[in-house]
Amino acid sequence: MSFGTQSSQLFDFGTYVKRQFNLLRRAKKLPEQKLESLAREAIKQLAARDEKLGLEDPGPSEEELVHLCEALMSDDETAAAMLILELNAKHVSPEVIYLKYLAAAARTLGDWWEEDRVGFWQVTVATGRLLAIMRSMRHLFEPVQSRGQKAAIFAAVPGEQHVLGVHMAADVFRKDNWDIAMLTGLTHDELVAEIEQNPTDVIGLSMTSAQSLDALAKLVVAIHICLPNTPIVVCGRHIKDIRSKLAWMEFDGIAEDVEEAKTVMTELVDDRSRSAAARKASNVIRIA
Repeated sequence: MSFGTQSSQLFDFGTYVKRQFNLLRRAKKLPEQKLESLAREAIKQLAARDEKLGLEDPGPSEEELVHLCEALMSDDETAAAMLILELNAKHVSPEVIYLKYLAAAARTLGDWWEEDRVGFWQVTVATGRLLAIMRSMRHLFEPVQSRGQKAAIFAAVPGEQHVLGVHMAADVFRKDNWDIAMLTGLTHDELVAEIEQNPTDVIGLSMTSAQSLDALAKLVVAIHICLPNTPIVVCGRHIKDIRSKLAWMEFDGIAEDVEEAKTVMTELVDDRSRSAAARKASNVIRIA
């Protein structure tokens, strides 16, 4: 994971407020059991960031960490975001903020939850704000460098038994000169590990049954944290019946069939390529 220089701002404050508001609004509509599963997954993935990628910077002091966690749980929806912006103003790098501050906050919140020092809804609110901050920093992560050939990971949601469709879709994409990596029959943790270790242009998730919604939501949370700048597209024959239930997962694209998936994924990859070229040209102009 690397950070680029796509913007002088750490994150768009308006985007953060909108994201965390939407996350909380949608969270109130989900059963507590589902919310708990997603919150635990987010905490697990965020807490592991500095352990997996490592930085020499020690990160936040104990006082800073407590202050950040309290801000994440506070009644003030902007308190945590303001703290992050203050860190950036003090020249704390985005990488340290993401890999040290947010990771440490997630780990601390998880510990406090296990010790019954904080309640379920407090952790849910804090986790939603952590995800909103992280997603609002998405533009700072460098996309995968183009290899001259569009590449994608096609993965079946854990627990899916019908994988013929995703294999057929892969064949269709390969005929159009896409480099497709197939991931099927894996557990959640195995799938997340494979995706994280093999960055790509875009990720296509296959879901054939509404019964896979919980597994899909958990997987999307993990991918958003592990590969923040990688677009995710979900495709499946029953998608049209559950589109309203997918909206809150923040997909970059939703497709009902292979042709629609190809159109959506091609546009996403082409948009990223154009943005990368524009940034490169801008850097050249500034240097000159």
